Amino acid sequence: MADRSSVALDVTAIFPRLMADLECVREGLLQWIDVEEEQLAAPIRYYVKSPGRLFRPTLTLTSGYIVNPEAPADRLVTAAVAGELLHLATLCHDDLCDEAATRRGRPSVNAAFGDAEALVAGDYLLATSLAAFAGLGPHPLRVITTALKSICLGQLREIQDLYNRNRSERSYFDSVTGKTANLMAACARIGAFVGGAGEAEQQAIGAYARGLGVAFQIWDDVRDIWSLAGATGKATGKDIDNGVFTLPVIYGFQADRARLEELLDGGAPGGDRHALIRAFLDDHEIQRRSVRVARQHVFDGMRALDGLPGPSSGAAGPLIAVAHALMPEVGELLAVPGGPCE
Repeated sequence: MADRSSVALDVTAIFPRLMADLECVREGLLQWIDVEEEQLAAPIRYYVKSPGRLFRPTLTLTSGYIVNPEAPADRLVTAAVAGELLHLATLCHDDLCDEAATRRGRPSVNAAFGDAEALVAGDYLLATSLAAFAGLGPHPLRVITTALKSICLGQLREIQDLYNRNRSERSYFDSVTGKTANLMAACARIGAFVGGAGEAEQQAIGAYARGLGVAFQIWDDVRDIWSLAGATGKATGKDIDNGVFTLPVIYGFQADRARLEELLDGGAPGGDRHALIRAFLDDHEIQRRSVRVARQHVFDGMRALDGLPGPSSGAAGPLIAVAHALMPEVGELLAVPGGPCE
């Protein structure tokens, strides 16, 4: 996985402003959390102090640059900070719902501080995010609140489908589009808006980001089953143990429901059961099938860029470069039909 420095370096030749603006985003994330008392601030700042690849801020910034290389830095950085704060709020709540013990290779905020603290920290980050978006005007606020409602419905859909062995592909894609992809689309749309894009440009750039978001989530779900322990910064096999039946498991039920149910019912959650389920899925080439679907979403997102109007008409190449920088997985998804996992 690329760190935040390499992400910037990979696309600096295309977007010379990106490195400096990402540094402003990192500073802004802490500045917007205006809590002086350290005991209160600690759970709120916990994820802010260990940012990931800054996927959403980079989407926001580069979407603005594509439309207008001279897009106002203060507003663009504020939009990027606001989107990341919202993402971090969802991580607090998601880890709480999942009773997750780790995030990004270290204890989750709920594990480090407690469930109640994680809930309130997420709420504070959410309120701060909305305050930042409100300062950008009514249109960004409408776009992000629509995405936020989608996030909530996607999470609710996943919760209601826990341990549901009849979970459909439709339900899965509705959930991951709501939980993950629509926030990425909203961040890209708002970045384009700040750059001066009209509705058609915003829609196209948003569709590109949405395609990446769905592919990213499928890949993450695949890695939960097939990655080496610790490679993702989270314990592997937790989705199945927690009753979250993702796309590979849905395809496993389609391949041989009786056998997969037998494996799910046999033995305690953990290593041996994981290994048997993984072997079963391998026998039916489920990893390859799942990754093929992720590839299609990448292609669909990139195809949306073909119709960009006006000054953004040459955006496809630069935004594809951004996709490769943000998601090293994209290269694997596009290079081979199955896509190797670590």
